[in-house]
Amino acid sequence: MAVTLGKKLRDLRRERGLTQHELAEKAGVDDTYISKIENDRLPYSPSAETIRLIARVLDADALELLAMVERAPKELLGLSDTRHAYEFLRIVAHHDLKESDWEALKNLLEQRVQRRSYPGGKSRK
Repeated sequence: MAVTLGKKLRDLRRERGLTQHELAEKAGVDDTYISKIENDRLPYSPSAETIRLIARVLDADALELLAMVERAPKELLGLSDTRHAYEFLRIVAHHDLKESDWEALKNLLEQRVQRRSYPGGKSRK
């Protein structure tokens, strides 16, 4: 049986020693809403913002929780199935990267893709 968002949140909340009421209060939502989420009784998925708020309170990975209910951007959903891509996104989400860091990462990725596309490092420019 697949782990649902509700079960994941319940497990995280219990690990943190919080009650549903405490989690709801810290996340700024109603405690009955937390109960419905945990028991998979919502007729819809919580909003991305609600999931982010709850993740912040639980010190949980928001990307992982968002992917569970397909609330992550569509372009990122497939990446969450790839362990290395997921780890990369987790690192990026938890560090304050500077513009120069992003440029260096982009350049490195472009070089790797180019070498793979054109063995011997020669491009078709």
